[in-house]
Amino acid sequence: MLDQLVRDLSPRIQVAIRPYALDDDDVNDILQECWIRILNRLDSFRRDGSFAAWAITVSKNVARKAWRKRKRVEAAAALLKHGSQTADHVPDPEEVLSLQLQRRILSEALARLPDRERDVVVLRLLEGRSAADTAAALGMSVRAARAALDRAMHRLRGMKAVRRLLIEWDGGN
Repeated sequence: MLDQLVRDLSPRIQVAIRPYALDDDDVNDILQECWIRILNRLDSFRRDGSFAAWAITVSKNVARKAWRKRKRVEAAAALLKHGSQTADHVPDPEEVLSLQLQRRILSEALARLPDRERDVVVLRLLEGRSAADTAAALGMSVRAARAALDRAMHRLRGMKAVRRLLIEWDGGN
């Protein structure tokens, strides 16, 4: 019975936790943690609700915790790769330090966003998914996904450290 439950629910849980994962291996690792937490917390399930909805909520919490625990978000590095760097470009120590600082600032800024807005930013901007794919992955309408992205960008632009980064990237203009 447990095997069947895991087979039936795992695909839905994977969709729910994917925005918090770096890659498929990370999804699988988080999925294992989710099932451990679900089984350990069975006593907190209220029988009057949907088990699937409860399990997905528990799983999202596990994934969010894993995401927050990671100090360095690999996907944020993609945001930092702007400009014209060639494959044989070797950054000097000052440039490496600057990139590390930028990654930290972006990671901390993303962590300060509400979960739903962060999910949309990760899927749309860092993973490059379409609005429709993002909406489907998060169980919302395309319009709601676009609105969440707008709110997230407004919040990010309102963060002093992020504004400084944007000015730096724009060459001080």
